Amino acid sequence: MHAMRWLALLVAAAAAIPAPVVGADSYQLDPFEQATAGFAACPVVPPPTLTLQQMRTQAHERAERGTSCCLAGTCECGGAYKRDPEINARVAAAIRDNARFRDASIWVTTMRKFVTLQGCVRTAVQKRALERLVRRQPDVALVWNETTVGPVRHASFQAK
Repeated sequence: MHAMRWLALLVAAAAAIPAPVVGADSYQLDPFEQATAGFAACPVVPPPTLTLQQMRTQAHERAERGTSCCLAGTCECGGAYKRDPEINARVAAAIRDNARFRDASIWVTTMRKFVTLQGCVRTAVQKRALERLVRRQPDVALVWNETTVGPVRHASFQAK
C-alpha cells in the first residue's frame, strides 16, 4: 500500500508541473527544437502548442498513462514522458552533428519516446537516411518522418 501512495504522489507532482507558456493562452508540453537550418526556402515549423483546456486534458491523460505503464512495468515510474527532453536533445544533436543534414532544415519534437521530424530535406535518399539515423538513437520508440523532399514551392512562384 505504501508503494501505491508514493506512486500517486509522484504522478500528482508530475502533473502539477507547469507547462512552458509560449504565448497568450498557448502552452507547449513536448520538447521541440530546430536541429538544422540549411534549407533557406523551408518554411519555419512552429512548436506544437495547446490551449489551456487542451493542456489540462493532456496533463490528466499523461498522468493516467504514466501511472498505467509504471504499474504494468512497461515504462519507468515517473511518467511515460519523463525522458522526452533528453531524447529530443540527443536526436537534435545527432542530426546537427551529421554532415549529411547540414543542407536541410529539420525540427524535432518528442512525445512518449515518439520522435516527429518536420521541415525540408533535399532528396528522398536524405529523408531515408535521416529516419535511419533517428531510429538508431537510444530510447527512440518510433519515428514519424514528416519532412518535405525537394524545393519548396510558394504560391507566387507557381506557373500559371
